[in-house]
Amino acid sequence: MLQIASQIAAQADGANPVDHMLDLYFGFLRRKTDFFNKPSECRPAVMRAFERQEKIVEASKSDAQKQAEKKAAKEAAAAEIRARLEREEDEKRAVEDEARRKRTHDEAEDDYDKLAPGTQAPNAGNGGEAEHYTWTQTLTEVDVRMRVPTGTTSKQIACEMTRNHLAFGLRGEPPLVKGEWHGEVVPDDCFWTMWDKSTVQLTIQKKSDMEWWNVVVKGDAVPIDTKKVQPENSNLSDLDGETRSTVEKMMYDNAQKQMGKPTSDEQAKADVMKKFMEAHPEMDFSNCKFN
Repeated sequence: MLQIASQIAAQADGANPVDHMLDLYFGFLRRKTDFFNKPSECRPAVMRAFERQEKIVEASKSDAQKQAEKKAAKEAAAAEIRARLEREEDEKRAVEDEARRKRTHDEAEDDYDKLAPGTQAPNAGNGGEAEHYTWTQTLTEVDVRMRVPTGTTSKQIACEMTRNHLAFGLRGEPPLVKGEWHGEVVPDDCFWTMWDKSTVQLTIQKKSDMEWWNVVVKGDAVPIDTKKVQPENSNLSDLDGETRSTVEKMMYDNAQKQMGKPTSDEQAKADVMKKFMEAHPEMDFSNCKFN
C-alpha cells in the first residue's frame, strides 16, 4: 500500500492524491466485487470505516495532548521549586554578604591604624630606613641618602644604576648595596651627587609614575606599608590634571577599601542602578540580585 501510495503521489500532477487513492480502492471494489450492488449498505459501511479511523486519530491526539499537558505541569512545578530555592539561596547569600560586609567594616576600622605584617611605617617623606641609607619618594622619583665613611670623596664612589639593578659602594670594596630595584627606572634620568663627606644622594627616576615603592632594593630592608603613604597636597599639585585625578581616585578608593566602603566605581554603578529603579517604579526589584 505504501508503494501504491507513492506511485499515486508521483503521478498526481498537481491534483489531490487522496482522490486518486480512493478511486483506486473503489475501482477495485467496482470491478472485482458486488460492493456497489448494495448501495444502501456500502455507503454506511464506508462512513463507519471512516469514523472508526477518525476516532483512532482523535484518541491519539487526545493522548498526546494529555501527555504534553502533564509534561508542562511537571516542568512548571519544577520551575517553581527551582525559583523558590533560588530565592531562598539569594536571601541567604544576601544575609551572609551583609554580615561579611559589616564584619569587614568593623575589622577595617579596628585595623585602620595597624601596619601590615612585616612592614614598617613610612617616614615623613613616604620612604623608609635601611642599613646603609634612608630614602624618600614621590610618585615620580626616589631620593636615597647613602651613608659612607666620613671623608669619602667622589672619586672613591662606585655607583651603577641600570634599568633594573643598583650596585653602590666604594671602589675596590664589595658593594654596600646591590640588588634589584622595586620597579624599573629610567637610567638616563638617574644620577648621584656628594651630599657631604659622609653622604651620597641618589636621585632615581621611576619608569612608572603611578605606584608607590615599598623598598628601594628588593630584600635589602623592611618594606614600608604603602597604605600609610600620605602624599602632600603640594606634591599632588605638581602633577598634570589627568595624573592628579588618577592619584586622588586611587587614594580615595584605597581609603574606602580600608573602611569596608564601596569604591568610586562601585558607588557610581550603585547610583546608576538606583536612578534606574526610581525611573521604573512599576518594576519589582525585591528578588533581584545585582552583580
